[in-house]
Amino acid sequence: MVTAPYAEDGRRPYGELAGLRLLDALEAAGLDPFTVVDAKAQGEALGLSASHTTSLLHRLSASGRLTRVKKGVYAVTDPVTRLPRAHPFAIGTALVTPSAISHWSAFQHWGLTEQIPDAVTLSSPTRTFPPSVESHDQGTRRAWVVASTRYEMTAITRERFFGVEDVWMNERDQVAIFDRERALLDAFQHFHIFGSLSVGLEALEEHLGEVDLDRLARYALQLGVTAVVKRLGWSLERQGAPEAVLAPLRSYPARGDAPLDPGRPSRGRHNSTWRVIENLRG
Repeated sequence: MVTAPYAEDGRRPYGELAGLRLLDALEAAGLDPFTVVDAKAQGEALGLSASHTTSLLHRLSASGRLTRVKKGVYAVTDPVTRLPRAHPFAIGTALVTPSAISHWSAFQHWGLTEQIPDAVTLSSPTRTFPPSVESHDQGTRRAWVVASTRYEMTAITRERFFGVEDVWMNERDQVAIFDRERALLDAFQHFHIFGSLSVGLEALEEHLGEVDLDRLARYALQLGVTAVVKRLGWSLERQGAPEAVLAPLRSYPARGDAPLDPGRPSRGRHNSTWRVIENLRG
């Protein structure tokens, strides 16, 4: 049985044994991270009033037993590392609901990159912003910071919040992640995050055998962004994708030609088949 040490004045520093009982109940229920509502429900089962539970949460947080993720959301702190026990992806998806791991973090999870992201990246159909304005380096995205880890959220429409898979990160944490194809598709759209089309092209070339091409093409059509459909089709044709995959992408209606990489000057050959400007060089 775990007992709490006493402070010098003889009082237990984080709410008697009730705080530890509450933590045990939350962990036994698989609630980590958890909300105040979760804690009150577990506290009620232990015979604690709502106000007593709220007080315990404040004391546990002040003593370092809990990490405050955001207002109303907490994570259990590991007593050795002093960091949240929950996987960083679980912390991230607790910040905004619903949300899913995406972009660079999803790329890393699926083995589409060897780079180690400097932040956990997520997407959500809920438009939200970090709660406080901080000084940011030029070009740095706004982010939440929890236990020294940055969390960057991209707002998307609800119609584009698809391709989400629930994945067990360990024996405790199951999180929502964009599947391999949905993550790859973002590399053909969100150049403000990935930098250039080269990221998507390299991932597609190196991992072509791991990608469900039918699903990838279907996702592009579902996304409904003409430039993304055409970029992807052009790229898949270069990789020798089957005609059954290419045909729906090729026939998708387009007005005018879009640059393959919008971050480069729009100079290059106009590909009339895919309605793209081949501007990857120069």
